[in-house]
Formats: sequence, structure tokens, C-alpha cells
Amino acid sequence: MAVLRLLFGSQLKIALNRLQVFHQESLEKEEILNKELERAKVQSQSEIARAKEEAKNILENARRNAEKITLAATEQAQLQSKKIITGASEKAKKLEDEILASAENKAVSLAQELIQYTFTSKGQELLHQQLIDELIEDLKNVDKAKLTVRADRAQVITSFALNPQEKQRLKEVLSSKLDYELFLEEKVDAALITGMIIKLGGLVIDGSLKNKLTRAIGALRLKKP
Repeated sequence: MAVLRLLFGSQLKIALNRLQVFHQESLEKEEILNKELERAKVQSQSEIARAKEEAKNILENARRNAEKITLAATEQAQLQSKKIITGASEKAKKLEDEILASAENKAVSLAQELIQYTFTSKGQELLHQQLIDELIEDLKNVDKAKLTVRADRAQVITSFALNPQEKQRLKEVLSSKLDYELFLEEKVDAALITGMIIKLGGLVIDGSLKNKLTRAIGALRLKKP
């Protein structure tokens, strides 16, 4: 009986020792596991924080790109709108100029017809002589340095034939400005109604009634508020 107790006590001691070793190993493994879990937790939190930061950066970049695209689209739309408005304004201005030019031409033609039908032939001739005198006087006041053309003849177009005195005065004033004698080539064109046009090389001096009316209408248009 004593032997059995001794044997049982020995076996129990061995079992307790093994249990203690197993318990110690379990504690060590549990500590290692806890450390691994803590490390994994820290790593996971770090990964989550990094992912959040990356997501934040992606959203911020997307927002900036969206703002740039919106701004570029707005600027492009504004530029296109300005082009459309400018084009429309230019077309409107061109149309306005064309209408005004057409109206002025019609007004000049009407004024010419009124003079033609209200003035007698003698009255038109007197007006013609007055315009010839005015043009010759205007030529006298021209700076000769501005008349740089070279021509051996001047084509003179008038509504009535020049009388000898008008022809001589015109020839003298042109010769004095050009410093040489030139030939007058005369042509009568009743369509002028009154006045005279001088073609000197590439230079055209227009003293016709039509030109005076055109200039007068242009001056009136400029004065209009």
C-alpha cells in the first residue's frame, strides 16, 4: 500500500510538472500571439490610415481636376460667346454701313435729278461755271509738293464744254503746280449734270456735283448726334 502511494505520488508529481510546463508554454504562446495580434492591429490601423489619406488625396485631385475642367469649359464658353457677339456686331455694322451707303447714293441721285429737272439748261450751265471756278480756285491753293504725278496730258471731263477763259485758267494753274506744260484732253459728259473731273495720271480730282453732294451728305451724317 505504501508502495502504491509512493508510485502514485511520483506519477502525480511528474504530471503536475508536465502540466506546469504546458501551462508555461501556453502562456508564452499566448504572449507571442498577443504580440502578433497587437502588431497586426497596429499594421492594420496604419494601412487604414494610409488608405484614408490616399483616398483623401484622390478626392482632392479629382476636385481640383473638376474645377480646372469647369473653369476651362467656362472660359471656352465665354470666348465662344464673345466671338459670336463680335461676329454679330461686325455683321450688324457692315449691314448698317451698306444701308447707309445705299441711302446716301439714292439721296445723291435724287438730288441730282431734282437739280436736273428744276434747273433750266441755262441755270445748270451757270451752276456748272460756278463749280468750275471753285475747283480752279481750290487748285490754286493746293501745295505743289503734294502733286507728285508725272503726266504729259490731263483728261478733263465736264458736263458743258469749257469756254476759252476756263480752259486757259485751268491749264495755267495745272502747269504752275507741275512746273511743266501739259495737254488738256477734253470730254463732255452730260451725265455729270454740272462740274468737272480731272484725271492726271493716277490722280483724280473730282469737282463734280455728285461728289459735292456725296461729301455734303457725309458731313451731315457726321454732324448727326
